[in-house]
Amino acid sequence: MPGLLNIFPKDVLDQNQNKVHDSNTLLPKLKVKETVDKNSYFPDTPPSSASEESLQFLKRPVVLEEMGQLCTSVRFQDTKSEGRPSIYLFIFVNPLSGDCKGADLLQLAIQHFRLRRFPQVQVEIHNILDKADRNLGLERIKTVEAMAKSGQLPSIDENKEDEHPISATVRARHIHVWSCGGDGTVMSLFEMLVEYHIDLDYMFFSCIPFGTGNDFSQVLGWGRTIPQKDILGKRLQNLESLITERLQKSEAARLDVWEVEMTACEGGYVRLAGPQRKDGHDVLEIDERLQQGDYPSVTRKMCNYMSIGVQGYVGSGFEKHRAGNRFVNMMVYTCESAKWVFWRRFPAVTNFIEKIIFNGETVLECPGPEDKTTNNSNAPIMTKHPIDFVIQNIPHIWGREVDLWGDATSGLEVVNQRKGHTDPENWTPQLANDGKLEIMTIQNMTSYIKKLANIRQHVSRVGQFETPFEIMFRKPQVLRSKSWWNGLLENRYKRENTICIMCDGEFYIIKDPKTLKFRRFAQVWTLGRHDEKVKGRLVQDEEVSHQQRFE
Repeated sequence: MPGLLNIFPKDVLDQNQNKVHDSNTLLPKLKVKETVDKNSYFPDTPPSSASEESLQFLKRPVVLEEMGQLCTSVRFQDTKSEGRPSIYLFIFVNPLSGDCKGADLLQLAIQHFRLRRFPQVQVEIHNILDKADRNLGLERIKTVEAMAKSGQLPSIDENKEDEHPISATVRARHIHVWSCGGDGTVMSLFEMLVEYHIDLDYMFFSCIPFGTGNDFSQVLGWGRTIPQKDILGKRLQNLESLITERLQKSEAARLDVWEVEMTACEGGYVRLAGPQRKDGHDVLEIDERLQQGDYPSVTRKMCNYMSIGVQGYVGSGFEKHRAGNRFVNMMVYTCESAKWVFWRRFPAVTNFIEKIIFNGETVLECPGPEDKTTNNSNAPIMTKHPIDFVIQNIPHIWGREVDLWGDATSGLEVVNQRKGHTDPENWTPQLANDGKLEIMTIQNMTSYIKKLANIRQHVSRVGQFETPFEIMFRKPQVLRSKSWWNGLLENRYKRENTICIMCDGEFYIIKDPKTLKFRRFAQVWTLGRHDEKVKGRLVQDEEVSHQQRFE
């Protein structure tokens, strides 16, 4: 295959039939206790994490056998002289994201290969929706991690004789993991890495945008879509160019990853919006126990932003009609937005949210629209009744680079008695690696229409919050109408005490919500674009935080 480095033995090919034999007969399972050559990269006593069970990567998954694809994974019993790679690039593909472009990658006859341009880089493609294949990839990462920690991998120092040098940043890690899909796929993959106890400090994380909004890819500087319509191209030129760009034009940048716990009151539930399906965009699809039904509590990771209200309601309708085409999805979302603009009305989020608590102390109170009592508290207090709470980690939202926090020029009047987290004197420039989340509000339908028109000055800044903090909701009985007739006139979501939430491209319905708890879970090193044309926002944030440390 042109563009690829043939790394499997010549006797693999049947000269008469020109076919590849079953790799299971060529790559037998390793015996951990077997004595190996002293020059082998596979140690006599492998690290505990590189157990015999974790070495099943040598066996081709059933799905590859059925598809007639080649398994050309590197064998760790090979000797140093056999051209062992020093960088391992794992690409996890969601074949159903956006326009389903990822399916082309999974249809390649060879799923594990090295490009001729970079023979020191081993590329492995895995289907994130296929349990056997994704587990194979995760086990491979664990094994490579164990080898890296024990010093059993070749050096990744720069070779001045290389015609196509790799950037110094890329050479700082042996393991690279890329998500190939949308924003939901990004966090699905991260959840899997955490579930497998993979050391995040030993890897770089990046992505190939195949979804609808692709906020994560855009904030890294890689754009909303790939440059070419065909991910492969003639003789794999497009794929080779895409990988080359990321290996040569990347800079490291930290990204905060948050853990969000959504909890409902007794008798309530947390549910994924839309029909139950396995299309890979929902984090809950990782856990087979959470495929169907309602749950009192759901915990997930977040790296982009959350919307409580507007985008949750619109997105819940969108989920019912999500298609396998990016353009169609954008049209469906526009139609759902139009329904709310012309025929429906968003309920104020202060009908549901009661207060925000940090370390057991109330840092913001949110009286309801019908609350007539006098508040004698000294805590900051909301004076308006917005239709949306936006909780932002990255300065990117709605599929566009919108710096809501930085561009907002008014709206401080939405909170009285400002202090602590809500006091502008205590605010710092928004960064995606500072351990803080920014909360803003969209006040009314006029603000929402401005949002659709990409007018950025319409939001109101509430505060900048360190974690852990939690949003407390009102008790269900407070919202129940005393009059049957008045109940019919109320907004359906308010009447049923149901709130809708969007979190990193996924949509949830919470009946009788109780709390939303936020805490910073980890920081992951990402690879953002940095060249003469583009400098990704996360790369810019990393430069700012570096300057702050030395001031």
